[in-house]
Amino acid sequence: MHILKNSEKYTVFKYIKQKKTLILKISNRKPQNIIRELNFIKKLKNHSNFFKKKIPKIINSGLIKKGINKNKGFYEMEFINGPTFSEIIQKNILNKNKLKNVFNLIFNEFVNEIRGNIKLKKKNFSLFQTLINKEYFKISKKELFKNLLTRKYILINNTKYLNISNCLNEIYNSKSILNLKKDYTYLSNLNHCNFHGGNIIFSNKKFSNFKIIDPDSSWKYNDPFFSVARLMYTYPHDTMEFDKYYIVSKDFERKERVKPISFKIKHTWSKKIEKNYQKVFKSFFEDPFKKNSINQQLKNKEFLRLNLALVLCFLRGINANHQPKINFLTNVSHKFENKGLYLYLFFIIYLNNFKKNI
Repeated sequence: MHILKNSEKYTVFKYIKQKKTLILKISNRKPQNIIRELNFIKKLKNHSNFFKKKIPKIINSGLIKKGINKNKGFYEMEFINGPTFSEIIQKNILNKNKLKNVFNLIFNEFVNEIRGNIKLKKKNFSLFQTLINKEYFKISKKELFKNLLTRKYILINNTKYLNISNCLNEIYNSKSILNLKKDYTYLSNLNHCNFHGGNIIFSNKKFSNFKIIDPDSSWKYNDPFFSVARLMYTYPHDTMEFDKYYIVSKDFERKERVKPISFKIKHTWSKKIEKNYQKVFKSFFEDPFKKNSINQQLKNKEFLRLNLALVLCFLRGINANHQPKINFLTNVSHKFENKGLYLYLFFIIYLNNFKKNI
């Protein structure tokens, strides 16, 4: 067996069984977690021809009967041999133009699937806003962020940005969002919710067909555009996941409010890989409203929903990747890594760019 992923929640193996290569996913906590995910996959497949085709076939499932993993929940899934979208970016498999074309293929298929989703009948923007507020509340209770969240402004890469709560207040009270609220009936309980680049696998050399793995079954409801938001989140997610960044701040511990706390973000991807990510994602994060291949394909309300879903995606990501400890990289205390803080800073830059033109 070859271990593909190991965490507190799950262990994922690749192995050969009866001359077939399979994936084995085991729940390291409660067996019902894997059962819930398995039932969710079945619902997605039954609900949509898109997911029926795109999610790999489940071969077997249940509880492990003996050995060190006895009574743990598991399922076996067919193995898809090919690179993920993130690997295509990181391994320079395609030139920049072809890479952007592949991204557009993925994006278009996801959006077309979402447009076919059934809407709930009642107005429910307040429910979606509650999801955002809950994630923000969780962040506010973490010691690392308590001091930061009290500041109106944060200085990042020598530019002053409005902090999260102030930005969100302006966004919620903008004319565009107030209009969206009036007939917001988009929440659904059947969304993949996890379309980031590491979960999209291409199974042919022409990169014209892909499979999707690892749906997030933890959401009771969400806007289907959250799934596309996870695709946009690929750039900061991969940078954080592979530790291809560091943060510089000489006054992180300072508590007085005279000046904004100052940070600098440095990416450590190779130049080629950084350019690949920027080719796909840079224009969106720097100016979401500027004409590009993303917002030109979406109706105005869809574009707003995508950005609001990305707000929720970042807040969830900050919580999920929170590290109470700062990882100092040298004996000098101003250069360090912290996954949650990196996402927090990246999010503030994006959020200000979104707010600026809304």
